[in-house]
Amino acid sequence: MSHPQSTNQILQRLSADDVQAVRPFLERVELTLNQELIKPNVPISHVFFLESGVASIIAQTEGSERIEVGLIGREGMTNHVTEQGDVSVLQSIAQVPGQALAVEAERYVDWIFNRPAVLRLILRYQEATRVQLAYTALAHGSFTVEERLARWLLMSFDRTDGADMPMVHEFLAMMLAVRRSGVTTATHILEGRGAIRATRGRIQLRDREILEEMTAGSYGIPEREYARLMGPVPAT
Repeated sequence: MSHPQSTNQILQRLSADDVQAVRPFLERVELTLNQELIKPNVPISHVFFLESGVASIIAQTEGSERIEVGLIGREGMTNHVTEQGDVSVLQSIAQVPGQALAVEAERYVDWIFNRPAVLRLILRYQEATRVQLAYTALAHGSFTVEERLARWLLMSFDRTDGADMPMVHEFLAMMLAVRRSGVTTATHILEGRGAIRATRGRIQLRDREILEEMTAGSYGIPEREYARLMGPVPAT
């Protein structure tokens, strides 16, 4: 892999020397639908820098309750680890197939602690992720189902260049912590406003401006904070 070929926006923001230091240990892998990237309470074996597709960060109880708390696309990566054997109580799964660059946790730890600029950027990304998770909690607690669905769709469209999204009621109900009927009603509301079109198991973006209006302010602050913390992607 040569540095300019990566579409991951963390790697794109690093110097060529910093990427060269980890390049021999990066493996491009295919992400399949529902593939588990991070298993809860199991030592993290690899860190994934997404290049395409979308992964969900999911919190779950010891029973069967599950809810999505964050999204990862080519702007980011899965869990940051500081030593081999680190675990996470959160699960990460691929919700839209794509590709990622995977590095073994041990190699990753060596890389970040020998490259201060790498560690600094990744810590800034972790802060941006923390803000996203906080605003997801705010959305779940303070906004209507249709406002939360509009936010979720925008976040997903951001990571897929506006490509159609799969319309799976069970999945969306879990993502939004609502009943299937709530997803159906919210979808009809967004479609009635002309923001989206739902057909044949897919959701198509029709009018982004309307969709943003329908988030009622639940979308935008984490996205601007990511841009502020990470800075622009250097021109190639």
